[in-house]
Amino acid sequence: MAMQPVRVQLDDSPIFEATADLGDRWNNFLRPRFNLDQIRTVAEYTQAMNREHGVDWETVHVVDQATANRFAKEGEPAVQRSALVLLVSWQFTLGSDGPSKWVTVVDPDPDGLYDIGGGSWAWSYIPEPDRIPVEELKGLAGRHVHFVGEFDDPWDVYTHEVALNDWRQHYTNFSRDKQPVENSYFSISDALDIEWDEAAELIADLPVCFVMTGDMELGLCPTSRDAGWQWSLIEAFTRLGVLPPTNDLYLPDRMDIPRSPELIRYLMAAFRAGVAHEVKVKQDLAANASEYLAKIEAKVLASK
Repeated sequence: MAMQPVRVQLDDSPIFEATADLGDRWNNFLRPRFNLDQIRTVAEYTQAMNREHGVDWETVHVVDQATANRFAKEGEPAVQRSALVLLVSWQFTLGSDGPSKWVTVVDPDPDGLYDIGGGSWAWSYIPEPDRIPVEELKGLAGRHVHFVGEFDDPWDVYTHEVALNDWRQHYTNFSRDKQPVENSYFSISDALDIEWDEAAELIADLPVCFVMTGDMELGLCPTSRDAGWQWSLIEAFTRLGVLPPTNDLYLPDRMDIPRSPELIRYLMAAFRAGVAHEVKVKQDLAANASEYLAKIEAKVLASK
């Protein structure tokens, strides 16, 4: 089989993006390869596990180097960057062998990918989750709402004539251990038809929380300020069976968390469908308004 983007996991670790041949197995485990950005994520996790569990955990390290390019021509970068990937087998440090026996320099393959733990680590393949087909997602003309201050005069707020309470006190949070970071939310009440706790579980791994406002309206809030948080909100809408509210959201060219090419294409298709839905809503409103005006015109002319 050919190399393809995959999701992999070590026991209960987070899910990592990688590249692998699904037919190339060791004891039924994958031999994934990672690009440098993916390696950094794996490295952070292995180091955290080593601090918690000791020498039983090997660790991955990325040593970065930036060197001035004194001979750079016009249009070439003034700084050359490179990286060294190391695998440290700490269990061997208990013996008498020196560092050369328990530190391995991991070279990239011709595609610039790194083999970490292939043939020795229990990398499990995590299939892409089943997703609701885009054509089955419900339409939603999204509405962006501010929890507090929405109807207050800005000058009264500035001069402290009106005191705004902490907006986080103005909702009920159904998502565990997650708090909104923006003073806004995106309504989903009109399209949601599943139990509230179930809805919260469906987005539990995303930086998004499911909330209810004081007037019993349901919505989604971002819980991260990382660039590209809009991608997670869009993904949350689709997991709940709803087209994203494209009137109030946009797709930036950066994502807050890594996603597979398959998921990116799915979210793009859902966003396009959301745009088409909201365009149709506006067209229907315009058609109704035109029909109403035609009736008014006919009545006015008839009365002359």
